[in-house]
Amino acid sequence: MNTFSTTPKAQGTISSLWKLEKIILDTLDFKEVVQKIVDSVLTELGYLNLGYCIIVLTLIDEEKQVLKRISISKTEQAQKALEASPVPFEKIEIPLTELNNLLIRVLNSKVPWVTSNLSNVLCPPLDPKEVEPVQMALGIKSTSVYPVSSRGKIIGALIFSLSKNNEEVSEEERDLLSGFTDVVGLAVQNARLYSSLNETSEKLKEANERLKEVDKLKDEFVSLASHELRTPMTVIKSYLWLMLDKNNISALSEKQKKYIDRAYTSTQRLINLVNDMLNVSRIESGRFTLNMKQIDLGELINTVYTEMLPKAQEQKINLEFARPLQPMPKVNADPDRVEEVLINLIGNSLKFTPENGVIRISTEPDAKEQREIVSVTDNGKGIAAEDMSKLFQKFSMVGTNYLVKQNAQGTGLGLYLSKAMIELMGGKIRVESEGLGKGSKFSFTLKTS
Repeated sequence: MNTFSTTPKAQGTISSLWKLEKIILDTLDFKEVVQKIVDSVLTELGYLNLGYCIIVLTLIDEEKQVLKRISISKTEQAQKALEASPVPFEKIEIPLTELNNLLIRVLNSKVPWVTSNLSNVLCPPLDPKEVEPVQMALGIKSTSVYPVSSRGKIIGALIFSLSKNNEEVSEEERDLLSGFTDVVGLAVQNARLYSSLNETSEKLKEANERLKEVDKLKDEFVSLASHELRTPMTVIKSYLWLMLDKNNISALSEKQKKYIDRAYTSTQRLINLVNDMLNVSRIESGRFTLNMKQIDLGELINTVYTEMLPKAQEQKINLEFARPLQPMPKVNADPDRVEEVLINLIGNSLKFTPENGVIRISTEPDAKEQREIVSVTDNGKGIAAEDMSKLFQKFSMVGTNYLVKQNAQGTGLGLYLSKAMIELMGGKIRVESEGLGKGSKFSFTLKTS
């Protein structure tokens, strides 16, 4: 056994190490790094002329608890050794428990070893009888094994097979090889980290692409299913409406009327859900269309107010429209979508406002932004601070833990769609509430013409 100093002594050795360090640390690709490690000493320093025939890098596989061959120098002797080996290079694995193998002894002792018998390095897995004629044919007289460490931990070993005896190896050569192994440990560690990051990035990219595909398929399924559901549900609703018509309802018992009325209401709710899902699918796929035009906002609000008033009266809630004294400017918007947003906001307030409560629709100009602000204010249940951020999310059912009127369930898409529609028309929507029991105020803006 020979031990060597890890501190370079000669100025030439220091220069050579700097040169090798620059070469093997110049790239972070693992495959390139491990090949440069076994080639650089031969090609850059000309050690092939000094009798260095084959250089091999081995690394520990922690999971399998074996020492694996990773790379071999591209020399004529190395090629011959590969051809003569009965075991493929990449398949050569030595259990870390195989203490008779010189490589494993080097890993455990953490100091270099030298042998004149190549079988000490190759057996097992090879048989000594198979190794001897190969060593003779290649003209290998000595083999040095140096441990490779990173951050104080042994991670593998470098094998140097020479066509000269150990006594012919100069102190400077030994000095350089010892110093070189320190650089090798750093290069391997950096390359592994970089390759691991790259592999993780690629996996994340692939996962993201798969998610996009799944999301696209989901949107297509929702759109198709919604289209297919809407037609039969409309037909069912029509037949139920005919049964509830004043000319037919007299033939029904009170219990039948009750059941059919419930079926009619549930069918309408399902149709609303299907329509909302279709709109969500169109918005998210960029297929949602707007019919933008100049509209009289006051007239539109009055239409919605008139339509929603009977429902408010039925629930014993005061619905008010604070008409401005001055004529309102026209706004640039899609009237159908603005009407839908208003109905959503008023309907939302109706769910959470108690009897004798007040819901107020109002408008005010924002001259600075050249916009008109429309607000729906109620003195209902209000909104907790922690729920404010959830309001405009898909399928958000904020308020279900509070007092909700019977049969006042929604799709959980109304506010999400309202926000999306207003933003597509170039406006903004927001909500204000001082907390539970203090009511709420939903406002949206539209550009004036």
